[in-house]
Amino acid sequence: MMKPEYVTILPDERNVNYADDPLWQRIYAYSPDNEDFAIPFSRKLAVTEDWTRRFTLLAIAEYKRFVYLCCISQNGASPSIVVDKVWHMHLLYTVEYWEKFCPLVLGRNLHHYPNVGGIVEYNKHQDWYLETLKLYLLIFKENPPPDFWRIPNDILPHLLDKRDAISSQNSKKSLYNKITGIIIRRFQFLSNIRLIPGKERKKSV
Repeated sequence: MMKPEYVTILPDERNVNYADDPLWQRIYAYSPDNEDFAIPFSRKLAVTEDWTRRFTLLAIAEYKRFVYLCCISQNGASPSIVVDKVWHMHLLYTVEYWEKFCPLVLGRNLHHYPNVGGIVEYNKHQDWYLETLKLYLLIFKENPPPDFWRIPNDILPHLLDKRDAISSQNSKKSLYNKITGIIIRRFQFLSNIRLIPGKERKKSV
């Protein structure tokens, strides 16, 4: 909920190949789990939301994608409920967020504009959310994973054909799976911490 006015989201042409973009590379390399924290970010997020460790790390990966979309679009992007929960938790780490993540990783401030309620506001955010999903498809060349993004009926005509999506993933060796795999391995230093019990909770807007 990041966009004060509705304007169709269009990326800068140079950002279409996101993997080569230095901004994406910084976002991807960034870890919110500062070793100086008594309770690592991912651990606190998992406990607060009752998510498994794997679901939490994948949610953080989607949050990073959302942040990238916010930065490259003309007027921001709107998160899913899962992504918004990650963002809210990140904002609670105020020094980390405002003094490290925003200036050093993003090179700008990224403010959170909440939904103030009402049917007009609801419809406005629905429009923004649809535009965000279209941008997601354009930039990442993948369908937004439904475990982390609600897929409204209006976006169905824009989704990648299943066969095309499989072909694209095979040709690129599934860049997303590589990214999430590396993220999971990067957090191995937390492996001695008790895992969250129960099945992975799948949440969507």
